[in-house]
Amino acid sequence: MAGNQGCPIFTNLMVFYKIAKEAYVSMNEDINSGRKPKPGGEPGWIITYDPDQKGFKNAFITIVFCGVCLESLLHLLIIDRKGIQSFKEYDRKPLEDKIQLLGCDDQSIIKLCKHFRKIRREIVHEKAHLDFEKCRVAQKEATKAMDLIDKVIAHFKVEMDK
Repeated sequence: MAGNQGCPIFTNLMVFYKIAKEAYVSMNEDINSGRKPKPGGEPGWIITYDPDQKGFKNAFITIVFCGVCLESLLHLLIIDRKGIQSFKEYDRKPLEDKIQLLGCDDQSIIKLCKHFRKIRREIVHEKAHLDFEKCRVAQKEATKAMDLIDKVIAHFKVEMDK
């Protein structure tokens, strides 16, 4: 990041990204290990119950750390490209406002930001009971969260040592 005025920037951004990515990979492994094809070539799957809810827990970890990673990334980008004062003005604004401040007008990213903000709040702050019309699947929401992070990284051409 160029706007550091010659000072090194110490950040946990890559650690946050790796935690999200590793949990996401584990979540998918958990899903696949508990799914077997029906016998005799019958269409469909037999899903094995996981009493420890490993895939479910890894979905939550993915969602939470995608949020941490996204907030950290946007913090660094805003300070680098717009300055500390702009960051202070936008610090508590929604993700989609921060993305747009940085010049992103990709509606698919903005839409994903709005969706992510809502589901993250539901999960982290236990607000899911407020929306009785939707039943969400944590693993599907984790996939959307990872998609959002990867799209933001690609859009802003951020080098991530994966």
